[in-house]
Amino acid sequence: MGRMRGLAVGLCVAGAAATLLGAGWFSDRLYTRERPGQLAYRMDDMPPRVDMAAIQRDWPASFSEPGEGSRVIAYHRDMRGKAPAPGTEGGGGAAAPPPDLGALLASADAGAGKRKAQQCMSCHDLGQGGPNGIGPNLWGVVGRAVASHAGFAYSPAMRAQKGDWSYERLFAFLASPGRDMPGTKMSFAGLRKPEDRAAVIKYLATLGTGAPPLPQPKAVASR
Repeated sequence: MGRMRGLAVGLCVAGAAATLLGAGWFSDRLYTRERPGQLAYRMDDMPPRVDMAAIQRDWPASFSEPGEGSRVIAYHRDMRGKAPAPGTEGGGGAAAPPPDLGALLASADAGAGKRKAQQCMSCHDLGQGGPNGIGPNLWGVVGRAVASHAGFAYSPAMRAQKGDWSYERLFAFLASPGRDMPGTKMSFAGLRKPEDRAAVIKYLATLGTGAPPLPQPKAVASR
């Protein structure tokens, strides 16, 4: 009897040990363990950089490819706590000249700008006499005084601005509202391409009758 009891105890201990080893093996496959002094990848296998601003700007089309969302999550997790990689800007080369806004507006397509401005309509109404939304109504915005649309509660950063929404001012603001005007409530990431900004501004200039004349291209103005 004692021998059988000892055999049963031994089998139970062996089964428990096998279960623990199996659970450890499975957890190693399921979760990545961080080991001090050991990288999860070689330095030449660093994950590719992800342009978070471009992803936000092109949402939701930026996640149209299968697995794109998982790649961004993995990149964010891998790069957490690491210093940003040095960019190519500021490497001592000459700064690119500012774009010729007059030339851009002269060649811009207001129809394309209208299509591009559809993304503005999630926050702004574009119709004459339309209501304010998350942002103010944009009818007649080109040439209008900044933070002047009746009935809208502008942020302190916007109310502190002087002057009008000129073509130049809109062009700079739409590139990156948060960078151009720190403290603004406008969370839009901006339009990176100068051609897109020019097209949207040219379309906005057709909304109402208060827009000033388009600026002349530099080549024409210098004659």
